[in-house]
Amino acid sequence: MTRSEFLRRYYLQPAPEVSWQGPLWDDIQLRQSAVLVALQEREHGLDLILTRRPAHMRFHAHQICFAGGRRDSDDPCLQATALREAEEELGLGHQHVELLGPLPPQPVLTRFMIHPYLAFIDANVQLQPDPSEVQEVVRAPLHRVLDHSRHYTQRVERLLYHELVFIPVDGQVIWGATAAIIRRLADHLYPQRRSLYRPVR
Repeated sequence: MTRSEFLRRYYLQPAPEVSWQGPLWDDIQLRQSAVLVALQEREHGLDLILTRRPAHMRFHAHQICFAGGRRDSDDPCLQATALREAEEELGLGHQHVELLGPLPPQPVLTRFMIHPYLAFIDANVQLQPDPSEVQEVVRAPLHRVLDHSRHYTQRVERLLYHELVFIPVDGQVIWGATAAIIRRLADHLYPQRRSLYRPVR
């Protein structure tokens, strides 16, 4: 997928409606966090920039996720949180980031509400991951992770949300909130494919 194709689909298609209101959420105090959904143009098309967490992390060890984290008291807004975390984790200065805007938020069972911010990053910028926070940078071809037919979903009625998403890429699996954010972006760009998925057996 090229940058121009992505932008055309992103701006011409209405974003899917998402609501986390309801009796299950009324008594839950969610802490606020933000992530950067970074796209980088390469010779083959756009890559989605992800990170793998190190083994020593208290939460999400070894998990593939977006650069991001909880909002600090010094952050003027959640967008600033996403930019700060991307700079801390990937050495990505804000001058190399072209923000497109927020994506729908995603709650997680660790009582955080994740606010994703979609952005392009400079094609030639060299990422410098912090080894204390990032085991490796994972570059996923965007057209592959957005392919609904590659997505596995599982209904889980006992959770506060009712669907878990798993996305295989290059022998690895993206799951949890990261996969849910990617799935929703795929629904936005390709609304006619929303019914496509592979059930987990």
